[in-house]
Amino acid sequence: MSAETVSAALLARIEQASGNAGLALAITYERAAVLGLQGLDVFAAGEKDAVLLQLTTPVSAATVALLAGSGVPEMTGAHALPLQAKFSRESGDSIAAAALSLAKQARLLPAVLVAASTPPLPEEEVLQVSASQLEGLAQSERIDLECVSSARVPLAGHEDSRLVLFRDRRNASEHVAIVIGAPDVAAVPVRLHSACLTGDLLGSLRCDCGDQLRGAVDQLAAAGGGVLLYLAQEGRGIGLANKLRAYELQDQGLDTIEADRHLGFRADERSYAAAAAMLRQLGMTRIQLLTNNLDKMESLRNAGIEVIGGKRLLGAINRHNVRYIRTKRERAGHLMPEIEVEGL
Repeated sequence: MSAETVSAALLARIEQASGNAGLALAITYERAAVLGLQGLDVFAAGEKDAVLLQLTTPVSAATVALLAGSGVPEMTGAHALPLQAKFSRESGDSIAAAALSLAKQARLLPAVLVAASTPPLPEEEVLQVSASQLEGLAQSERIDLECVSSARVPLAGHEDSRLVLFRDRRNASEHVAIVIGAPDVAAVPVRLHSACLTGDLLGSLRCDCGDQLRGAVDQLAAAGGGVLLYLAQEGRGIGLANKLRAYELQDQGLDTIEADRHLGFRADERSYAAAAAMLRQLGMTRIQLLTNNLDKMESLRNAGIEVIGGKRLLGAINRHNVRYIRTKRERAGHLMPEIEVEGL
């Protein structure tokens, strides 16, 4: 079960069913490192998906929330927490890793309670899926996009525009291609833009997303046509609820990457497999990319899209987003200019 959604009543029921086997909490390597757990060096590269913590029972829902990162934010280690760390990748760890991946896809915190039920819970109480089904659903790069609908949607200042909606059959997430003007298919100007409700819609000053969105549309129109792919990847793929949690942590002194890792996420959880699939369905496989992020270029190239060049896309800097933009430049390697903080 998701640690974020567990209730005291459900926790008691699962503890009863698990008997002497007890409960374990699967968390990510990033969250385990934040908790200050020792022994993480036993993980090899590529095997940092699931750390199993054997919990001492009985355990409270508040303790589970604290370990998962949804409780009162803590900046100290785990020396006082009631757990015993278990760092071996034994049978079942791959299933726990798949469950963490599914939690991320559901935009929940990546923390999952694991119980060995003896005897098994009655079938009417649980949803049963096989290990192979679980691991198949958890493959983040697996995309099954369907072009659902399209319509002409005149934009302010750029009336020759069309929206094309794609839906992922796996999880019903929806991505939109905004086709502006008549793009040159020999080298289509393209912008990949991850959804940002706070910046795009509300004009939040904590990021530069709204400026980048509107600036990209202007640049694509000025080039005679292009495509903006609006991707359902709020908060670099962690979802709006977790982005707001990260904002709270940033207000306590963490930068954006540190805050995401504190919640158990990687520095960037986005995948551009959907973007590549959208471009192929649109017949646009040779592009020029508007981006400051070299990872976007590499990801599209690895997915078979020919990226023949790029152009930077800068937003306004203010006193609320200066640290965010500096983190993108200094820690994420984005192609950003030196930031002058004087006068902000």
